[in-house]
Formats: sequence, C-alpha cells, structure tokens
Amino acid sequence: MAAFGASTGAAAPTCATSTAAATAGGAEEWRGVAAVGGPWLVLSVSASWVCLAQLARVAEKRTEELQHSSAVPLMTVANTSAWMALCVPYALRRRRELFGASASASCASSGGTNAGSAAAAAGAGIGTWRLPELVRTDAFGSWQPARFLAIAVTTNFCYISALHFMPASLNTAIFCTSPIFTLLLSAIFLPKDLLAAPSEPGDHDLACGLGDRSRRLQRRRALSVVLSVVGVLLIAEPWHAASAHGAGESALGERLTGALLSLFASVGTAVYQVYFKLTFGSRLRPDEVGLFLANMGAICCSVLGGALAVLLATGLYPLRLSLVPWGHVGATAASSTVFNFLMKFGLSVDSPLAMSLATQIGIPLNLLLDVAVAHERIDLAQALGTIVMLFSFTLQQQQQHRPAPALPDAGPPDRGGLQEQLLSRQSGPDDH
Repeated sequence: MAAFGASTGAAAPTCATSTAAATAGGAEEWRGVAAVGGPWLVLSVSASWVCLAQLARVAEKRTEELQHSSAVPLMTVANTSAWMALCVPYALRRRRELFGASASASCASSGGTNAGSAAAAAGAGIGTWRLPELVRTDAFGSWQPARFLAIAVTTNFCYISALHFMPASLNTAIFCTSPIFTLLLSAIFLPKDLLAAPSEPGDHDLACGLGDRSRRLQRRRALSVVLSVVGVLLIAEPWHAASAHGAGESALGERLTGALLSLFASVGTAVYQVYFKLTFGSRLRPDEVGLFLANMGAICCSVLGGALAVLLATGLYPLRLSLVPWGHVGATAASSTVFNFLMKFGLSVDSPLAMSLATQIGIPLNLLLDVAVAHERIDLAQALGTIVMLFSFTLQQQQQHRPAPALPDAGPPDRGGLQEQLLSRQSGPDDH
C-alpha cells in the first residue's frame, strides 16, 4: 500500500490539479467521442447489428445440429449478462474521482503536497472503492433501467410471437414501419433541439427561424423513411409468403394476429427510442450509457437467469450444456454488447430517426452477406430493394450534414433586430 501511495504521489504532485485534470479530461473525452457521429456511427450500428444477426443464426443452427434444441433462451441470458461488463469504464472513472476527492481532503487537512500526504490520501481512498460506490450515479434513477427493460422485453416478445402466426418475411415487412412511427413520435413529443443531432446544421436553421429550410429537411426525412420502407418490402417480398400462407378463415385470423403483434413491436421500438431521447437528451456520457446498459443487463440476467436455471434443472428446457457451441454463444454476446451500446450512444448524440434507419440498413447488408458467404441467390426485386435502401441512407445522411446557408451580414442594427425577432419567436405560443 505504501508503494502504491508513493507511486500515486509521484504521478500527481498536487492535490487540486488531479481532480481538475480528471474533470477536464472527461469533458474532452466526451467532446471527442460525440464528434464521431454522422454516417460512421450509423454504419457502425448497422454493421454490429449484421454481426449480431449472423452470429446468432450460426449459433442457433449449430445447436440444432448437435442436440436438436434451441439456444435462444440461453443466448438471451448470455447477451444480457455480457452487458454488465459495460459498467467497468464508469467504475474506473468513479474510482479516479473518489481518489481525487480523498486526496484533496487529505492534502487540505495536512497542508502539504508531499509523498507522505498522498500516500495517506491513497489509504483513505481505498476504503471507498466498494462496488456500490463505484457504480453510483446521478445520471439516471435506479428505476429507469427497469422501465426501459420492460419496454424492450415486451417489444421483443411481440416480435418473436408474431413469427408463430406469419412467415418471417411478412413479419419483417410490417416491422420495417418502425421509422414511420419514430418520425411521427419525434415530431409530436421531442423538442426542436432534440429532433436532430447536436451537430446537425438544421438546428441552426431552426434557431434562426428559417422555416423554409426546416420544412425541406422534414420532407427529406419523410422521403428517406418512405424509401427505406419500400426497400425493405422489395427485399422481404411479403406477397410471396402471403400467397403461400393460405386464404382460409383460420389462416386469415392467424395472419391478422401476427400482423397486430408485429405492428405492436414496431410501435414499441419507436416508443423506446423516442422515450430514451426525451428522457436523457444528449446528456449521457459514453461511460454512463454503458452503466445504464449494465443495470439493464443485471436486472434481466437475475430474472431470466433464475428462470433458465429452474427450467434446466427440471428438464423443461432440454438443453445439454456440454453440447452448446460456447464459442458462437460468446461471440453473439459480444456482438450484442457492441450493438446495444452503439444504439444507446447513437440515441444520445444523434436523432432517434437516424438510429431507426440504421437498423434498416442492416437488412440489405445481411442480404449481401448471404450472397457473398452463403452463395444465396437474389432476384431483381431484392436487388432493386437494396439499391433503394442505399439511396435512402445516402439521402438521410446528405440532408443531415448539408452545410447551412450563410445568413446575410446586415450590420449591427439588423443583428439587434434579428435578436429581438428570435426572442419574440421563442416566447410565442407555437414554441414547444
């Protein structure tokens, strides 16, 4: 312990500079990570979703080959368990802050900055490095992860349940309407400063009262959503599955039930994304996003993990753990961790609509990967759907990062008049 204190004291010769440097470093880190937004963030979300889907598919097929059983319940618990590792960056930052606070208090009481006082501060700080203290935060309440987890579980349950009543292509076709609900809910509930990413030029236009440009941006967003939905429909080709699914009353009732469940899942996904943005805005740091997911993972793992243990012990879930392809399951869990972190982080620094379209872009990427790896054939409609979705992505990113037009420089008097117009516009009855 003395050696640890001496090394710490040598690294931080003063008490005040250590805490200030940690705070400044954290702010600079957040600004650097937030600057990663834009098309690269959207493509990262899409790529991680493709990896997750492909790895989960391989793990499920391998499990069925080895023991004719499904690995979906096991992978669900494994995925959420892996999320808990995301609390480590926050815990490390919290540890540095606690040590800095204890070091400052010890140095203030001793009136010195030598190695002996730093060693005493290190000894006082070690007692506060308990896990509950390291993961304590004021960024969100303890009940909020459980609330979002309830929405996510309900949405996933509806989506999976819809597969029992309709083919996967029909389910995908209905679920792809999620960006439409995201666009509508964003326009209704989100304030103007949260409708887009903080760096989006459209925010400047809205602030300056350039209504024509903001309306053009909204029309472009709507067009990109419509093109995305059309692209998914062309790729999924639900009309083939509908014609082969039967036309009797029982088949029609099953299809209607599946359609309602898939539609509810689509709305639930939009509600989750918009509600997350409305609740947290852009204030969550990357490590706080990881801590939020870790809380969700801990709750889900404790509940679903206990249920899985009971099912395995009683034999109701006939899965032999010795025959589980743990390498594939672990890779799926890692991909799930990356995807969910990027999605939550994207909601913090970008718009819900951009993240909703990011998952849509993963559909043609999955199709292209199937063609390249599994040598599956695609028809003309699917190829056209891929082109339409790529055009939708290009349109969405182009309108988001197009430079804002420069305002005419009319001199100091006009600038004052413009400020008065802005103040009156912001205080008007139409302001949200």
